[in-house]
Amino acid sequence: QEIYCPNPDCPNHKNPPLEAEWYRKKGFANTKRSGNTQRYQCKLCKRTFALSYFSINHYVHRKIPVRKLLYHLVSGSGIRDMSRAMHCHPCVIQHRIRELSRRIMAVCSQETALLELNEDVAADGLENFILSQYFPTYLNILVGHDSQFIYTFNSYHFKRKGSMTEEQRKIKEKIYKEAQFEKGAASERFREILDFLALKAKESERSSFILDTDENPIYHTQISRHPDIRDKISHRKTNSKKARNYQNKLFPCNYIDRQIRKDLAEYIRETVQFGRDMNNCMDRFTCYSFWHNFCKPFRINPGKEKYKYHAQVAGFTIRSITEIVSEVFSGIRKQDDVACEYLTDFQRRHWERNLINPLARKAV
Repeated sequence: QEIYCPNPDCPNHKNPPLEAEWYRKKGFANTKRSGNTQRYQCKLCKRTFALSYFSINHYVHRKIPVRKLLYHLVSGSGIRDMSRAMHCHPCVIQHRIRELSRRIMAVCSQETALLELNEDVAADGLENFILSQYFPTYLNILVGHDSQFIYTFNSYHFKRKGSMTEEQRKIKEKIYKEAQFEKGAASERFREILDFLALKAKESERSSFILDTDENPIYHTQISRHPDIRDKISHRKTNSKKARNYQNKLFPCNYIDRQIRKDLAEYIRETVQFGRDMNNCMDRFTCYSFWHNFCKPFRINPGKEKYKYHAQVAGFTIRSITEIVSEVFSGIRKQDDVACEYLTDFQRRHWERNLINPLARKAV
């Protein structure tokens, strides 16, 4: 991938010429982190830049090994665990996860949008909480039946349900006076999942697909109202109380739920490492979905020398998987307008850090 001019108003920003040299060398800059660094200048707008501008470690005082960071994240480590292991402040870890998440969205959203859907899918949600158990969250995921590939996801928070003591009700009433809730979030988030699925089904050569969900009435209502779903997609419902084994039609979602509960610290039952900011929570899950799709073996069987990846079973070639992983970890940062071209509505809000927090506060 060619570099581009950092100036968004320059013609060389989005479409730099491939043949002609649109930039020239412009001296050196001495930095504490990298020493003498070669700088370049755009011939049109005269903007100067260094190659470090396109790196995930741009404008940072110290480098953090991104692969090591990702493997810590998907192994149940919390933010402070990672900061102790890498001898830095927790805010540095948060920043690197955010930058890694943006790069993953920029690369993987385009590749997933161009991938042809060739399998049935399942959709379900995973319940967790943010800030406190008075703010439960719901993580919607769309998973491939054969590949267990996570195609898309979104999340929202809602009011606490179930039985409570009198003291808990008083606390609930006091907290909810300041809290923010998105009206109709459950229906809106699932409709976004259906929009993505309808687009993928329309572009596919297959004549029909099966969408498996549980018996949640919101699912049935939104599917019946969606104009583009009824033509190519059949809705199949499964009782959520059935045994969660391989024969269960919701096995893809149940499998992902189990893996998330095992791998991500904030989703572990009775954890003390819970999320405090919805944008940061989605940063971490974006990184996790990338690792699950493109880095984790699909099945690990004794005696096997070569493993397939979830993305490979979904239709990606091993060469394209290698290129995607390489671009995420060491490629050139994409321009914002190019990176946002294939994002879903939820991903775009996430990219802009506009996901709603219950108490509208920034994470500490």
